Amino acid sequence: IAVGDLNAALVLNNIPGLDQLTTFADYRVPQILRHWGALSYSQPLAQKVDAREELQLEEEVSIRAATVVCVDELVRIVARDSEETVTAVSMDWYLWQVGESLNQKGDLKPHHRVNTIFY
Repeated sequence: IAVGDLNAALVLNNIPGLDQLTTFADYRVPQILRHWGALSYSQPLAQKVDAREELQLEEEVSIRAATVVCVDELVRIVARDSEETVTAVSMDWYLWQVGESLNQKGDLKPHHRVNTIFY
């Protein structure tokens, strides 16, 4: 995340290997992908997320893995029709910014929650 954030904040765009990084599947990116219908949860998982219940590790890992796959597919689709370089990092940055804006307006459903020391 630090590399992606520094790249975006300083508009470096020349960090070698940046195109090899995946999206940073935190909580906001899957939240906005779900909001837009690009990511869907099973009914039981959706109910837990919407009720702000803490998820089990397996549930959280499945959301994060699906987020990586979804963002990679978005990058592939957008890059196909764009003359600009599109990476998972740049897509993540965009999705995060839109998600923050929509969340501040109260337009998003809750994000998933997990108790961990790793994030």
